Amino acid sequence: MKVFEASAIRNVAFVGHSGAGKTQLASALLFDVGAVPRLGKVDEATTVTDYDDEAIARKHTLSASPAFFEWNKCKVNLIDTPGMGNFLSEARAALRVVEAAVVLVDAVSGVQVSTENAWTAAEELQHPRLIVVSRLDRERANLDRALDSIRETFGRMCAPVQLPIGLEKDFRGVIDLVAMKALTFALDGSGAMTEGPIPENQVAEAQTAHDALVEMVAEADDVLMERFFDSGTLTQEELTVGLTRAIRACKIFPVFCSSGLHREGAEWPSQSCRRRRASSARWRTRGPAPET
Repeated sequence: MKVFEASAIRNVAFVGHSGAGKTQLASALLFDVGAVPRLGKVDEATTVTDYDDEAIARKHTLSASPAFFEWNKCKVNLIDTPGMGNFLSEARAALRVVEAAVVLVDAVSGVQVSTENAWTAAEELQHPRLIVVSRLDRERANLDRALDSIRETFGRMCAPVQLPIGLEKDFRGVIDLVAMKALTFALDGSGAMTEGPIPENQVAEAQTAHDALVEMVAEADDVLMERFFDSGTLTQEELTVGLTRAIRACKIFPVFCSSGLHREGAEWPSQSCRRRRASSARWRTRGPAPET
């Protein structure tokens, strides 16, 4: 077994309300990085982290379930947690052994009761939090409405770092507001990602959101604030470094966009990582490996 230095280990919990898409997004991530040989789906009872018979029958996670993968010479330990109120203790227990939380918010329902409870638990532990607006491919999905719900509940420091390209059945990619480029995904289920320019009809919206993000990052750091006042903006490097520091310090909570079912927004920069899955994928969970 490969040994990792402590500095190369990352521990993160997926938390949120039941049905927000935690298990499906975890499954998409594991598949994209080559940790498993196929994309598991909740509706087909083939996800990696829901292996218990009862969880499979109910199509709901009932206990905290770990998995792991390697990325950029780091080991990432991921804990998928239940979102039903009766099992909140499982999510709380998982949060105590990780350094960060990924909070999933359904793009249709917005922030719900268990979302608030999980957020409060992570806040008490002073964990950095990343917010994922999930299931943007669903009917009636709406980022603006979900974002209003997020900010109303968790505060104005919840800042989008992505915007969706299309909504509902037309959701096909995201705009990276840090790098200011578009990432579109093949609609054939392959998850193939293409980088390109921002669609013309969204350039103004993306620029406005980018400027708001720059201002928020500058606000979180006195030195960057001075540079922002001097030049009116931040360089790409200053924005990237400043955003990273603000997230770690719990001063900014970035908001991402995704559809775990279609692997949109679950992309990783390296296309070659996807191509390794057929030859090198290994099951890495505490449960039994499904048949392939």
